[in-house]
Amino acid sequence: MKNILFTLIIVLFISCVTKNEQNTKTENSEWSGTISATDERNDLVNKFVNAYENKDSETALSIFSDDAVFNVNDSKLTPKETIEGFMLGHEYYDEIKNIDRQTMTMFYNNGDIYTNYWYTWNGVNKKTSELLVVRGYAWFKWDGMKVVESYNAFDPTEYNKAFE
Repeated sequence: MKNILFTLIIVLFISCVTKNEQNTKTENSEWSGTISATDERNDLVNKFVNAYENKDSETALSIFSDDAVFNVNDSKLTPKETIEGFMLGHEYYDEIKNIDRQTMTMFYNNGDIYTNYWYTWNGVNKKTSELLVVRGYAWFKWDGMKVVESYNAFDPTEYNKAFE
C-alpha cells in the first residue's frame, strides 16, 4: 500500500512538471518571442496617452522618430497630423480619458519590438453632454526607444457625430 501511494505521488508530480514545461515552452519561429508587462516602452506609450488626454502635443510627439508613420484605421499620417487630429477631439469632447488600459511590449525572435495597447476611450460630448465609450487597439513599432510606425483602430462612427 505504501508503494502504491508513493508511486501515485511520483506520477502526479511528473505529470504536473511535464504540463508546466509545455505551457512555458519558447518557440523559435520568427514571429514568436517574449512579452513584457514591465518594459519601459509600455511607460512611454502610457506617457503618450497621458499627453493626449492632457492636450500636450509636444510630449505626445516625443516618442516618435522624425520619419515615423502613424496609421489610423486605414489612413497613413505623420505623427504630427495624427496628434493634431486627436487634439481636435478636445474641441468637441470634455473629460477625454483612455481607461481599462492594457499595455504589453513584444520582443519577437526576428528582432522587431512592438508595444500593443488596448483601451476604452471615454469622452463627454460637449453638445449633448452624453458620455461616449469606444473600444480601441493600437500598436507601436520601435527602433531603439523611438516609434517608427504605429497603428490605431477604433470605430469612429459615434465619435464623428460630434463634428456634425
